[in-house]
Amino acid sequence: MTADSTIPEIPLPDLKVVEEMQMGIVTGLAEIQKEKAAGTPVVWCSVLTPKEILNSMDVPCVYGNVLGAYASIFGSSGKYCQVAEDDGLSRDVCSVNRCQVGVALCDDRDAFFENAFVVPDLAIGSNFPCTSESKAFLHVAARYNCPYYVIDTPINTWGRDIPDHAVEYCARELEGMIRFLEKHGFKFDMDRLKQEVAFTRALNTVMGEIEVLKRAIPMPMRAFDTVIAMTAPLALAREARKLGLFERLRDELRGRVERGYGVVENERLRLMWVGLPPLYDFTLLNYPEKHGAVIPKSMLEFLVGFTMDPDLMDPDRPLESIARAQLASPANPAYASAVEYFVRAARDYRVDGVVGVVMRSCGLVPGLQRLAKEAIQDATGVPVAILDLDGADQRDYDPGSIKAHLDSFIETLLARKDG
Repeated sequence: MTADSTIPEIPLPDLKVVEEMQMGIVTGLAEIQKEKAAGTPVVWCSVLTPKEILNSMDVPCVYGNVLGAYASIFGSSGKYCQVAEDDGLSRDVCSVNRCQVGVALCDDRDAFFENAFVVPDLAIGSNFPCTSESKAFLHVAARYNCPYYVIDTPINTWGRDIPDHAVEYCARELEGMIRFLEKHGFKFDMDRLKQEVAFTRALNTVMGEIEVLKRAIPMPMRAFDTVIAMTAPLALAREARKLGLFERLRDELRGRVERGYGVVENERLRLMWVGLPPLYDFTLLNYPEKHGAVIPKSMLEFLVGFTMDPDLMDPDRPLESIARAQLASPANPAYASAVEYFVRAARDYRVDGVVGVVMRSCGLVPGLQRLAKEAIQDATGVPVAILDLDGADQRDYDPGSIKAHLDSFIETLLARKDG
């Protein structure tokens, strides 16, 4: 077992621009102390809370699930999960949520979290992407006696053709969030919101171009770099969230593709990772490279709910655009759209195998794994291996066993391909 008292090995980004993104995320966590000291109310919320609204109203936020992720990344998931469990959260509850609640409630935080966490004045919850998210934040609101607002995002049972009444309902929920923030001293400016939606549309266009470049053979971008780059639009500090940063990544990847550069010297296999990558051991994402295998697509991009369709964002209809994007996101928990997403990705990225991670503390992913496995195999014939591990709680993690399972699966794929 990996001890929680030691910080796990964290890969270094391969691309300089991705390293800048990583620093921008950490900087954003630290800057919350300055906002609090200046007397601005600080909001506890999810990283999936609509950025356009928060940024347009200059709302300083403590993103609970980002803190939860870092608790796992730094090898402290056992400590903080236990704090949450002692406060009444079952071990069956999502481990990322247990980590974030533990960080918020802990009386003895590690130095990093003392700098990244401040006592919130307000809280915003949501059932997007899951009910665990909608309930866990209440432990934080109760501990600090925070006024709170909950955004109700309907589950997408309609597929691609989302009815207007669902969009209108979701938009009204977002209007309620704005009124809640206004009540507590923040100013709303419709023109600024339109500018933020226009920025998201431009960013989505660039991110879509990056996704196309990642499909190239050989693979031009390492798996760990992809995790940072695909989550950066949500987690970056406001000052670092610039379009030029992502355009530089796109241009560098384009140059690599044009030169035929690949992250492994002899690319032999392409894998897709379905399930939360183990935050406490990111080396697993790059581990298959020793076999000449790359992971061009990871479910983390799916889980953060970052939409890649710029046409969803209309600056002239900002709230409706944000609402429709959340409803249409593959992270909106309806299995049909999620399964379709993975089948399409298996084809687009021309994968030879799929690594599925159960994430036993999630209420959605275990059921999704079986459906995705069958659909991918039926549609493409690509083999799927299922690994039993949790994405954030490392207390039951056995790296030797998991790596042996990966080795065996990859060797089988190579024999299948060479035969």
